[in-house]
Amino acid sequence: MDDAVWIKGTRLREAREAAHLRLADVAGGIMSPANLSRIERHERYRLPLSAMMSLGRRLGLVLEDDLDSHVWARASGGTAIDLLSQWRFSEALRVLRLRDAVVASEDPVTELQAQILGEWARTRCGEPARPDVVHDLGMRARERGALRQAVWIGVVEAEMHDHAGDGDRAGTMFADTIEDAERVGVPVDILCARAAGARHYLKRKESARGLAVLHDLAGDSDSTPGYGRARVLHARGLLYAEAGLLQDAADALHGAARAAAEISNYRMAGTVERDLAGVYERLGDTEKADATLVRAASLFTQAGDSHDAAATISSALRHHIASRLARGSAGGESAG
Repeated sequence: MDDAVWIKGTRLREAREAAHLRLADVAGGIMSPANLSRIERHERYRLPLSAMMSLGRRLGLVLEDDLDSHVWARASGGTAIDLLSQWRFSEALRVLRLRDAVVASEDPVTELQAQILGEWARTRCGEPARPDVVHDLGMRARERGALRQAVWIGVVEAEMHDHAGDGDRAGTMFADTIEDAERVGVPVDILCARAAGARHYLKRKESARGLAVLHDLAGDSDSTPGYGRARVLHARGLLYAEAGLLQDAADALHGAARAAAEISNYRMAGTVERDLAGVYERLGDTEKADATLVRAASLFTQAGDSHDAAATISSALRHHIASRLARGSAGGESAG
């Protein structure tokens, strides 16, 4: 007999509706749509764990076959981290809604981590900033000894102040968070904290200070695959471009695009390729600039970002037409 667990049916409904899925889309092959509809109306409902796992997978959770009810929330958090590293922010929010869908004894740190990941995703989705909530989460993370999670929310809080125009406070917070990340010692967190701090100086057009934040990461970032490497190389490329070191910028951005694509972060890869096209244009290589814009549009399409894909294609067409006109004008003057 399959182990049964108590679940919150209303959480299933919230996640399904957020994903714009029909009852039949989620229930097919697992149970009837009518049965799922009945379950979704209950705050508490007893269901076989295997059926709940199948429903969770349909709603975007990555679940191991040997999962038990006690690690359901951690599986939700792990899936959210993977989605956030791919810039799939709305999907991360959706799976985080499922974190307490299976009723089990609460792990305070797991719940705190889910709330931190949720605030990270909310800010990237363009939802209104909640500085008091973010600050409180940081305090609670430090009090509970959740030092890695404190680094994550520290970056979010510093970026929040930066976007609000409080650059001095943001700079101090970035510096403190980088120190905290170094003490905790998780490579991807160190790279991401440094990249965020470097971009703070990019915003202030202080490229030398930004590059200084990254200068001793050359070996680590080049040998560390994944999200942290992509973030560092992207920041470094933008800072090189700001400093006028265009070939160095092109090399760094090319590496960032490759690293982002390796982790299936097609939105980030498209963003980097679009920045790289601007560098090629400044170098006078219009053919590479055009090809890179087309590649960026393709990556945005893979990410499901039709708006940025269309805007990038329009930019590529305008740039191509302008380049042809410029070459034609130059040829006419030469013939004259």
